[in-house]
Amino acid sequence: MKTKPENADLLQELMDNIGDNIFFKDADSKFIMINKANARWFGLDDPEEAVGKDDFDFFEESHARRQREEELWIMRTGEPVVGEEQSAAHEGAMGWGSVTKLPLRDKDGRIIGTMGIGRDITELKNSEMKLKQAHEQMAEDLRMAARLQLTFLPQRYPSFTDSSGRSLIQFHHFYEPDVELGGDFCSIQRLSDTKAGLLICDVMGHGVRAALVTGIIYIIADELFPLAESPGDFLTALNKRLTPVLHTGGELLFATAAYFTIDLATGELEGALAGHSLPVLIQPDQAKVSRLEAAGEVKGPALAIVDDFPYQSMRAQLNPGDELLMFTDGIFEAMDSTSNEYGEERLRKTIEEYNNLPLPELVQRIIEVVREHAGSRKLGDDVCLLGFKLIGLMS
Repeated sequence: MKTKPENADLLQELMDNIGDNIFFKDADSKFIMINKANARWFGLDDPEEAVGKDDFDFFEESHARRQREEELWIMRTGEPVVGEEQSAAHEGAMGWGSVTKLPLRDKDGRIIGTMGIGRDITELKNSEMKLKQAHEQMAEDLRMAARLQLTFLPQRYPSFTDSSGRSLIQFHHFYEPDVELGGDFCSIQRLSDTKAGLLICDVMGHGVRAALVTGIIYIIADELFPLAESPGDFLTALNKRLTPVLHTGGELLFATAAYFTIDLATGELEGALAGHSLPVLIQPDQAKVSRLEAAGEVKGPALAIVDDFPYQSMRAQLNPGDELLMFTDGIFEAMDSTSNEYGEERLRKTIEEYNNLPLPELVQRIIEVVREHAGSRKLGDDVCLLGFKLIGLMS
């Protein structure tokens, strides 16, 4: 018949085999007992070698002093310290431990010292620090990428003047990504002495992947601007170049786009659409706001959906004082707390209400009103608005 082990034997068995550091200290913070794991941590062959010593014998003075102050507090208050993460130089390198300390009491309940258990978490902390460094580097990379992406947007607007030096057109754009990197993009190009081109795109999704696609569109579009004879030809060529790139890897990626040109000699507006919303024509002199009319065949599919799609151009005649405003869907798909979208019709009415404002102020007011609807500064998607006011024609 086997004899049941004594409690002391069970405690010693636990002390000798557990991988955590176990220690007992007297009222002067001198070690009364440590286990084998703690002895190994201290670089000792025998746990008995630690008896009568304290933390000043094993650690740098500042760390040892903190331990003494903490143990005095535990003995004074009777309160434990649970799961505290501590760092200290160990074996020539910085080590980390998770330590729990409790008051040590005699059989009458009087506090006579402290006891505790510590776990070496150096490997875990090193992994956490490496992960933190990686996250910080990633965040910095994203910030740098965001700054780079801003260079894709108009940095300055082309100037068109008449013979007296009077400006004939005023451009304006607004861009705000939902996260650090966005999928919206716009460009304003001087195509000739009398003609300007305005491109706005909305890549599916947002974030890094969408931002990469905007970079690709920026490069391709920059090559095509001076070559295309019409907006329809421009989107046809852009689609042809973009489709094989976005189909790589078998994932569905696409972008909507609208491209319009304005001739400052005649006031002729010409444009084409690739799955994008029609711009709004603002005529402040007539207090009139309307979506541009376009035949059904002009409304082509989004870019990279249909190979070799022949996009068609539409035309309209603008007069001095007229304004054109293009936008991505983030501005009218903003939802309130009950998931109701702001909507294109409400957007049109907002523009109508404030159409007497100068274009930059009008755009800012639109943003404010939509944010009020959403109840948030962020609208849940990337937002881009692009437009111009035709001031006069070349004489």
